[in-house]
Order: sequence, then C-alpha cells, then structure tokens
Amino acid sequence: MEEGSGSDDRRILLVRGGVLSPHSGLGGAFHDLRTSLEGGHVPGWSLAGVLEYDLGPTAPGWRRLWQRWVAHPRRVRRAVRQGKVDLVMITDQEQAHLVPTKANVPVVVYVHDAFHLYPERLTLAGEVLDIGEQRPSIVRRRDLRRLEAGLRRADGFVCNTRSTHALCTERFPGKPLDRVPYGVEVDRYSPPEPLPAPPVALAEDRCHFLVVGSHDPRKRLGFLIRTLAALPHEVLQQLRVHHIGGDACPYGGAAASELAAAAGVPWQHVGSGISDDVLNAYRWHTQALLFPSGAEGFGYPPVESMAAGQPVVVSDRPAHNELVPQGTAIDPEDADVWCAAVASHVEAWAARKGAPRAPDASLMAHVAFLAPDRFHRDMAAAWDRYLA
Repeated sequence: MEEGSGSDDRRILLVRGGVLSPHSGLGGAFHDLRTSLEGGHVPGWSLAGVLEYDLGPTAPGWRRLWQRWVAHPRRVRRAVRQGKVDLVMITDQEQAHLVPTKANVPVVVYVHDAFHLYPERLTLAGEVLDIGEQRPSIVRRRDLRRLEAGLRRADGFVCNTRSTHALCTERFPGKPLDRVPYGVEVDRYSPPEPLPAPPVALAEDRCHFLVVGSHDPRKRLGFLIRTLAALPHEVLQQLRVHHIGGDACPYGGAAASELAAAAGVPWQHVGSGISDDVLNAYRWHTQALLFPSGAEGFGYPPVESMAAGQPVVVSDRPAHNELVPQGTAIDPEDADVWCAAVASHVEAWAARKGAPRAPDASLMAHVAFLAPDRFHRDMAAAWDRYLA
C-alpha cells in the first residue's frame, strides 16, 4: 500500500484495480481525487494510502483474472483489517467486487456510471445504440455478478450526476447516497493572452470544428458525419472537423475517418493520447466542440471546452446535458437542428473574415460551479456522514 502524506485528520484508503491513464475519464477522476488528498485540500481528511496494481499491457488473461478476483481482493481485505484507516473509498463501480464481506470501517463506492452493470439499447434518429455490454462472455457475466454483489455490500455510494443518482436510487433503494459532481481545475483551460500559434493542421483557411472522444457507437460519430454530409455543399466545403480520440470502432465497425471519407465530410483524425497543451490549442483555435453523444457518465469534453471559452454543440442526453447552460443542449435526433447549429458557426466565422474567435466569457463563468474547492467541501461532507 502506497502511503500518502501524514496527517492527524481522518484517514481514507483509496482502492481501485489496475492502473488507468490520468487522461481517461475514470483515470482522470481517480488522479484528481488522489492529488486533492495528497495536497491536503479535502478538509478534515488525509490519504492513508492507495491500493492498485499494474500488470502492464502484455500480461496474459489468466494472470489478470487472478489479480482481479483473488490477489487484489485479498490485499484489500488485509489492509482494511489492519485498522489504520477510518473509511475506504472504492473509486469506481467496476471495482465494487473489492468491497470486503466484513469490514470494521465504512466502505463507500464512487459510482460514475452503470453502463455495463445495467446495459440498455437506445434508438436515436433511427439508429439502435448499445449502451454497455449487451452480450458479455461467461467470465464477464460472473464478473458483473460480483460487482453487483459488492455494491449491495457497500455502506453507501457517491455519484457524480443526477442521472447516476436516480439510477442508484432505483436499483439500491435505501442505500445512503450522495451526489458530488466532479471537480475540474477550470483555470488550466483558460486561454492566455496572446494565444499561442494554432496547430499546423488549423492553418488552412476553413471553419475548424473539434470532436473529442472515442468512436464507441454511443458517441454517435456516425450520426454526426451523416448530418454534416447533409449540409449544403457550399457550407460543407468551408469546414473541417478535427477528431481527437480513438478512430477505430471498438466493436469492429468502420473507423470514423472511413465513414467521413465515404460521406465526403472534411475530417482529420488527430490521434489519441494528445498532450493537454496541444488539446487546449485545438480548443482555443477551433470554432466549436461538436458532441453528439447519446450517453455519458459525466462528459468531460464539453466542460473542458467551456472552461476554454469554446462554444459547444451538445446533444440533450445525460449526463452532459446537466453541465451546459440550461436550454442550450439540442435535440439528439433532429438532424436539421444540428445542421443549423453547425451552419451558424460557419456563418459567424465567415463574418469575421479571418479574425480569431473571442473566448466566450459566459461559458467560462458557467463552469465555475465545478471548481475544486466546491468538490473538496462536498466530498468531505459526504465522507463525514459515515463517521458521524
């Protein structure tokens, strides 16, 4: 167990499974929580330690399963029995099997989403979307049963959005439950003055748009590409879309860049694993973020773009519709509305005649409710209730 900074405050043990990149959604949330505790920012609480493991990318499946089902749960039980912590936080629902059968301290699970635990199928704009694993393997089904059993053993949950809070209330009635939206260091996205030079890919005299996220079907890049293809030719030829994230479909479908090429949509796949500095440069120098997703546990890309003063065009779907200014999310199925939103940005770009877009100060002010200080206070209050 890796120790955190010493403190006389109440001590919390953070528990997760295999390590995740801080650039991923769950990995970023874990990294931010850990950093907040290590920095002494959560009032009344300090980090007792972190339990996780790193098998690397090439470990065989049997070893991963042994670590997940046997070795790591044993490690967690042993650490909890030592009695050197006041509370245990399982940092995401995909590790809920780690909730000990018997624990002498409260064990809380941070529930970010339940896509895989309770999968569903949505039909949006005539397209059937699989949200979560529809046909898990025998091993995965057993794993999911372990996760649900762990959630039932937990002393309570912390959820990040209203939609996740409602689902947990329905599935686990009576379970103590707090809603604490993520904390986001919004200042790190603020555009400096003067702006640095734009990425080379933005040098062409076009109206540039940004897409951030994977090509998982629930992200609905296919819908976006079909919608853009329906724009009037003279509008379509003025824009270019830059995609930061995975290009390949995780379920074997055509890559997003292939779909765009076939539809005649100007599209550039920038890549994934892009540095924060480069990603910010794209936010500052493109006209808007296009985010048609049908389901999100939270929705970091719109928040980060708004913090950068970048306009966002997002679908009215949970949970990202909770994060944008009220009334600004648009119908996820109405292609005409999407076309009109994109065309309006192209028109604004053309009217500026090459002048850069000014950061939208109202959007930057809007996301101030996600500032870390609020997150730290709310999370501390949630944990305090278990020791009252």
